[in-house]
Amino acid sequence: MSRTYRTVATLTALLLVGVILPGCSSQGTASPPESTGAVPGSGGVLDGASLVETKCTTCHTRERIDAASKDLTGWQTTINRMITSHGAQITTEEQSAIAIYLAGK
Repeated sequence: MSRTYRTVATLTALLLVGVILPGCSSQGTASPPESTGAVPGSGGVLDGASLVETKCTTCHTRERIDAASKDLTGWQTTINRMITSHGAQITTEEQSAIAIYLAGK
């Protein structure tokens, strides 16, 4: 499978997840805090590496995160579990950026 095809497939899957998952939430309508992970000068594109540092290392060491080997679906599942079971405050856009970053390491 070519890298371009994987990238398009990944972005398409993330778009679908971003559209479907928010409607499945039973957590109410509370909004997580504003994101601080945008890459400066990128028109609001989020930086997965920065988000891992600000969102994930509040509970996990960077070493633990880096030691995990998961594909995109595995990271999406893990991030969703952190939100639903442990109350992680991560927006849909942040979820996508973090999952893409971690799956690509």
